[in-house]
Amino acid sequence: MSDYNVYLTVPEYLEQWITHTFGNPVQLIKDSPEMRTLNELTVKLPCDKMPDTGEGSNITIPIPYFKGKDPAVYNHLYDSGKNAMVESFSTLFDKNLFTEITDLKNVNLKRATLIYAYMEKHGIDEKHWDTVAQRWHRLNQKYGKKKNIKIA
Repeated sequence: MSDYNVYLTVPEYLEQWITHTFGNPVQLIKDSPEMRTLNELTVKLPCDKMPDTGEGSNITIPIPYFKGKDPAVYNHLYDSGKNAMVESFSTLFDKNLFTEITDLKNVNLKRATLIYAYMEKHGIDEKHWDTVAQRWHRLNQKYGKKKNIKIA
């Protein structure tokens, strides 16, 4: 494990999903979009910056050794890079949510039941039901109708 980390701040439901899916600290999959994003956006610590201590963050990602990029040297991620990482995880969550719930479209279950089951499976607290349901609803509105996929 690396001595150098990237710290992200994400909403609590996303933190729970990331931790359940990738562990804590997060172990990214080799050659995944998140790993490639981290590789491309890590830079040398600028002279005018202090190392990030992770204060106020809820996700820790160890920086692995990339070919030609030693984490002892390339261990800084600008705020825009952190935003890109959060966006990447958010997109991955959306894809996973939409795919898993949509795969059950032929089952005679209520949408609420499917969402609660999804949340339990992925380690997300029930108090985030409204948020997860709204995300699924927006995805279904955006993609489900275009592909003639409909649940509930």
